[in-house]
Amino acid sequence: MEVRDYQFDIVKSALFENLLCSLPTGLGKTFIASTVMLNFYRWTKTAKIVFMAPTKPLVAQQIKAFYGISGIPSTDIAILLDKSKKNRREIWDSNHVFFTTPQVVDNDLRNGLLDPKAVVCLVVDEAHRARGNYAYVKVTRYITQYNTSFRVLALTATPGATTEAIQDIVYNLSISKIEVRTEDDEDIAKYIKVKDVLKLDCDPTPEIHEITSKLCDAILPILEVVNSAGIYDITDPTKINHFLAMEASQRLIRRTDIQEGYKWNQYFRLQVIGTVGTFFRRLNIYGIKTFYSFFTEKYKEFTTKYNDKKSTNAIGAAFYYDANVAEVKKYVEDLIAEDDRKAAKGEVIRGLFSHNKLKCLIDELVEFFEEHKGENSSVIVFTEFRENALELVNCIESANKFYHLPNTLRPHIFIGQSKEKEKFDEVNYAKKKNKKKKNNKKGEADNEKGKASARPSNRGLDNLATSTSELAQIKGMNQQLQKQLIENFKKGEFNILVATSIGEEGLDIGEVDLIVCFDSTQSPIKNIQRMGRTGRKRDGKVVLLFSSNERSKFEKAMDNYSFIQKKMNNPDEFKFVKSDRILPESCHPRVDKQRITIDEDTLLLLKESENENSDAFLKLMAKTVNGSTKSNPKSLVNKKKKNSRESSICLITFQLGSEVSLNC
Repeated sequence: MEVRDYQFDIVKSALFENLLCSLPTGLGKTFIASTVMLNFYRWTKTAKIVFMAPTKPLVAQQIKAFYGISGIPSTDIAILLDKSKKNRREIWDSNHVFFTTPQVVDNDLRNGLLDPKAVVCLVVDEAHRARGNYAYVKVTRYITQYNTSFRVLALTATPGATTEAIQDIVYNLSISKIEVRTEDDEDIAKYIKVKDVLKLDCDPTPEIHEITSKLCDAILPILEVVNSAGIYDITDPTKINHFLAMEASQRLIRRTDIQEGYKWNQYFRLQVIGTVGTFFRRLNIYGIKTFYSFFTEKYKEFTTKYNDKKSTNAIGAAFYYDANVAEVKKYVEDLIAEDDRKAAKGEVIRGLFSHNKLKCLIDELVEFFEEHKGENSSVIVFTEFRENALELVNCIESANKFYHLPNTLRPHIFIGQSKEKEKFDEVNYAKKKNKKKKNNKKGEADNEKGKASARPSNRGLDNLATSTSELAQIKGMNQQLQKQLIENFKKGEFNILVATSIGEEGLDIGEVDLIVCFDSTQSPIKNIQRMGRTGRKRDGKVVLLFSSNERSKFEKAMDNYSFIQKKMNNPDEFKFVKSDRILPESCHPRVDKQRITIDEDTLLLLKESENENSDAFLKLMAKTVNGSTKSNPKSLVNKKKKNSRESSICLITFQLGSEVSLNC
């Protein structure tokens, strides 16, 4: 493996100062960390070298890479991922190098299982999380109370979107220096994989314009009242913004110079305006079906309660009972019914009418898999909302039938663990209204039974074979199901993941050839994380679908991020924390580039675990490095030595000299 100049420079800095290292994805942050850890391993005898990652899958990913690079024997390494493990003090006392999560380290420091004075090197992966009360911050602060003679190496591809955010990380992790490289820097340009970025503007359809026009007519009388009162500045109903309406309502509540009755009337107007702002965002960015899902929930909830005299909100009634709103409801219902009818006959792709983004998405996917026919290629489509993710899955599946592509497009939804937010249910609302008196025990028991039967069961979601995208969207995907899906995705059983934010970071999804961002975010970090899922080991492509003002917001966010990245190269922009010198002043290490031989047992172990998921890999490694098999790791792996070979990696070591040693 070639030693790259930028890696050498960063390693050299990291050995002598607490360092924040910001590199684009795929440029060897793990190599840098492994080299720094190896040097501290060689310099010390019993001091603790701790690598922390925020999730178990990331810990597994980093251990795999570390094992293939460092040459440190497994007998000196421990994996700690379980705060309830009984012999943790013994593990901390008897090992030199540790892979763990920050929550475990924080717990063990506070319970006296880990001596903070024993830590000599702390590696922090995904360091942009080191803000607020996150465990990274707790660990660093706790150690520095008792020990300032330890080194921090913080790694991230996306340190922060503002100088304030980066300053927080600098302070929270006691950083003394920042080393940052961007894709524009000459010393890394030759190592960057080609990432073709295609930006497509997808104009709203005539149907979207029709719906927008009717909603504008319905909200205009309410908008004019708050405009004339001077509490909301936007006069064009098409430009109504939910966030600005909520800001205006909070400012209104804080005012003490107006009558309470007048204040709350205006407050309710701003609430309705804010809801319409959400309608417009879903309609213009995601399409008619995603808009209608949210619209019908709000419409049913308000009209049901108002008709039942549970609400006396005349301002809301003026909107929801407006003739234009009724026309919108009927118009969209007819559109969806017609689409369902034609899709069932194979005349159209289901849901394609919803937004021009869907047509662009399907065109890109069909073209991509035609160009990569016979290859094990994969795609991730990102979107913010679960219901939109399910809509995209259904649309992609329908495209197979329409284009006569049997099983070519194999999508599955990929979301987090939490259930779908409970929506307003007219049936349950009626049951609650008719509930028997509290002293009627039988009635209460029957009601509770009815509630229990109405609750969606989670059965079936522990196994991908019995789950569907529809079930997952409603009930969420637990970790086991997420892992099964990722493994099936890597194997090619599914070749398209339609993911919410769960897919942006923290999971080892593997190499992806195409990223499609169905929406964009104002967070440059989220945008970079999404796009960073491709172009790691081989060339990749990113397609960005824009509608409304998404393009201008995206480009503004990314331009601002580039500006911040440049500021990071100026040390005067930040207040750094001075690092103690760990080595004696008289000690000046010399560079020694050595080829580190990875022992055969480790190579066999890595080969055996190539196709294991993160849980199985961690169990295998934990047994090897923590358990009774330490002395014989071969017992856990395939012993066909004729199929194994030694791997030599060139690492940068710094020799202290025979007359110098660290007493730790």
